[in-house]
Amino acid sequence: MKKFVNFLLISLSVCSLHACNSNAERAESPKEPEFPYQTYLDSIGEDDWFPIIGDDGDGFVAISNNIRYPEMPDSLSSSHFADSLLQLYNITIAFNTIIHDVNSATRYIEETDFVSDYADALDSINVSGVHDPEIKGALVKISRKAAESIRSGKRPVELLNDEMGEFYKVFNAFRYPLYDTHLSDEEFKPSEVLDDYADIHSKAISDTTTFRSELLRQVLRESDFGKKCVLAREFAYANYKSPDRDDLELVAVIDPILRANKYSPLLGELWLIWRVALQNDIFSGVSNDSAIYNLFYNDMRNRIVQIYIAYLKNHPHDKLAFREFVSTVKVYNVTRNHNFGNSSILDEMYLYDEILNQNK
Repeated sequence: MKKFVNFLLISLSVCSLHACNSNAERAESPKEPEFPYQTYLDSIGEDDWFPIIGDDGDGFVAISNNIRYPEMPDSLSSSHFADSLLQLYNITIAFNTIIHDVNSATRYIEETDFVSDYADALDSINVSGVHDPEIKGALVKISRKAAESIRSGKRPVELLNDEMGEFYKVFNAFRYPLYDTHLSDEEFKPSEVLDDYADIHSKAISDTTTFRSELLRQVLRESDFGKKCVLAREFAYANYKSPDRDDLELVAVIDPILRANKYSPLLGELWLIWRVALQNDIFSGVSNDSAIYNLFYNDMRNRIVQIYIAYLKNHPHDKLAFREFVSTVKVYNVTRNHNFGNSSILDEMYLYDEILNQNK
């Protein structure tokens, strides 16, 4: 009887241990990422090619009058350096949005009724986020000259040389002192974040079998934000290379990282990966006549720009952070009317150059 009781206790202990291990495994299993913008895809009608997204509408509307600028938090409002960074971003966004509308109007200049909306938007460009009166005036002058050209049936992109020159003269006078003080050639070194980075990267850009799934698990389980960002970029490479490529899942992985309100030098590059996946493969495409959703994309860029600025306010001598901030600021809006399609295809080639060159 005593032996039976001992056996029973041992059996119960083993079962309890097995149950605990099973519960622990379930607790450690990362939740499957969900694509956060499915409602946009579900809204596409039978006769529609592309979704309707906020003020971007069907992806063909003029947007100069609807530019949305980040708001400076109270904690940063007293910092001259932070304000200068925000102005650098706001000026660049305003200029790049003019270029989006100008290029779209140039492409569709023969459709008089359609392009009149571009002229109206350019005439009423929102430059409320730009404080310098000379720069603001130069932006308005470009915008109004473009609107005038559109209404006269002329391609505006061919008629703005003088106005562009005036803008760059005053803009360069603002930005170059910032660059001279803070910009360097320092580059991000992922091997300083992940000890086994070289092995991970080698597999990410070459393995076409199981490594994508392994990287996905690593990204989802990683609690250190810096490491998570590095792994997310490697997951993007592995996803791009994989026969099981799934850009919906890629966006589902990156989106919460961009919304985490935490700093990493890689935020800007992850945002561009996010935008390329949405523009090229999910919402639209890479042709000149594909829909473009720059206001939507820039809402997310606004978020991460604020994170860069908040970090740089407290770390003004971090030249790597400043370099990555400037790189994020300088990324053009997606524009059409290029010989090869819209400009997002160039972003894709930039991001995945190492993988694309393997196939040559």
